[in-house]
Amino acid sequence: MTKSTIRVAKNLILGSLTAGMLATACTGPAPDAPSETPISDPAADSIAFRQALKAHLNAVEHKDFEGLKNTSAPESGQVLWVLPDGAQFTKAADFLKLQEEWFQDTTWTMEMKILEMENSADFGVAVVEAMLREPERNGKPYFHKMAISYALRKMEGAWRVVMDHASTIEKSE
Repeated sequence: MTKSTIRVAKNLILGSLTAGMLATACTGPAPDAPSETPISDPAADSIAFRQALKAHLNAVEHKDFEGLKNTSAPESGQVLWVLPDGAQFTKAADFLKLQEEWFQDTTWTMEMKILEMENSADFGVAVVEAMLREPERNGKPYFHKMAISYALRKMEGAWRVVMDHASTIEKSE
């Protein structure tokens, strides 16, 4: 996949997610209805969003299960997790269980880089480039470069990952 293809994909993902955020925002209370949500500080929201996203990525990179739990939707909640092969999970408990098992494997490494971010007061999206490496799979070194789209929602004052959708950019056989 070329850099221009990745750029177009990022723009399409962010555009679609931003449109969804705007549509959600437009379905709120009528202008004359009293607001139940306190007015937020956009700069503080962006800083908190970025910090939560970085904490989540750091938890994955360091196989820190407690850190991952602290940045993910509550175990009793919902999360949309889509793997590069199309497999989907919707229960946070399933997501956390599989991540905990995966973190037990000490051989893999993952490096992640934030490419794009956008957030409102209580919802945000990001596109991250991830490089998964394993020293040996099927007798040779393995890599899997992915674009991962994340959606985070502010829940009880804390940003939590509610969607993780990974797409393959390139991988070894």
